[in-house]
Amino acid sequence: MLQELQDVVNDISAEVGLPTSLTDTRLNSLVFGPHDDTEIDSVRRQALLLRSTPEWVREWFGRYGIDTATGPVRIPADPERGLASRVVVPARWASTTCGYICLLDVRLELDETRLDAVAEAAREVGRVLYLDQQARHSDADLLGDLVRGSAAVRGKAAARLTEQGRFPVGWPVSVLYLRPRGGASDTDALEHWLWRDHGALPRGAMRCLDADGAVILAAVPPTADYGHTERIADHLLTGDHDLSELIIGIGDPQSDLHDAHLSYEHAQLAARAATIWPETGPMCSWDRLGALRVLIGTPDHLLRDLLDPRVALLKDAQPSNANLIDTLETYLDSGCDNQTTAALLHVHRGTVYYRLEKAASLCGMDLSDGLDRLALHLGIKLLRLIESKTD
Repeated sequence: MLQELQDVVNDISAEVGLPTSLTDTRLNSLVFGPHDDTEIDSVRRQALLLRSTPEWVREWFGRYGIDTATGPVRIPADPERGLASRVVVPARWASTTCGYICLLDVRLELDETRLDAVAEAAREVGRVLYLDQQARHSDADLLGDLVRGSAAVRGKAAARLTEQGRFPVGWPVSVLYLRPRGGASDTDALEHWLWRDHGALPRGAMRCLDADGAVILAAVPPTADYGHTERIADHLLTGDHDLSELIIGIGDPQSDLHDAHLSYEHAQLAARAATIWPETGPMCSWDRLGALRVLIGTPDHLLRDLLDPRVALLKDAQPSNANLIDTLETYLDSGCDNQTTAALLHVHRGTVYYRLEKAASLCGMDLSDGLDRLALHLGIKLLRLIESKTD
């Protein structure tokens, strides 16, 4: 698809003689024609380098009605913010705007004849983008059935994917669950980013949106080493996106496509764990969560009953002793290393000793006792989980 669109944009650039780019509906670059660095503004330069557009640019363009436009729209310059004049032509098909052709027109030289040619090309671009979107929706529905459906629905989805030859025979599959820390405010950005050409996803990977994030299903080569899926997640995390922060949970590979829902459930829990216990993220694998798997998988109605009453005493001692739980958690996370704890908290080691002694006195625990340390450590992690349920 991208090569087909690239050819169209190259033809437009040659026809009108202006720097041309094609964006999605959030104005993030998909493909672009030849650009002379001396002819572009700072906004276009950022779009070419990062393939993303600042929020203020979307707001500026929106003032001139591109969201509802059916024909070319002139966007005036904003010299103070490095934005030159351009013309935006909606790429539409089936009464749907699927993207925009953006032409830098610094000298206001685009005439009606050349704009007519661009509008004609925009219809072809709209058709290609629309068909691609329909295929994506079909893919997303099928993936949703595979990981969220009943046993019968999952079986039908797995059979259909097998018939399509979507995944190589004998290859396990693994789910990555993407969750924006910004929550609902990032949902729209996540949807657009999810379908971009990241270059990190293996061929045939499937994608769909979920209630709290997004799902990616990828095949894992039988000969792949232990960190194969983690490297995919790392590429996604380090790639360009306009989300406030991205968290990725990784489920265990499943040898049978019918069991992909298990990887999905574990990836979803791992992503949730990373939001509750930041030390496990932003990339959190289910198989590396250890004892925290027990906590994150515990039904909500049992959480408070499981909380050690001695940890509850520390909770009740707040806010007058607000630093105690944080200090204890950091101390236990660091393997009871006082020096490391002091460095992480940016306090003197004497301060750490004082807080630990005060915490032990308040809750009646002996920090030299292994079982007390275990109860305290798991109790604090459980407390963070309970607090997340009330946020």
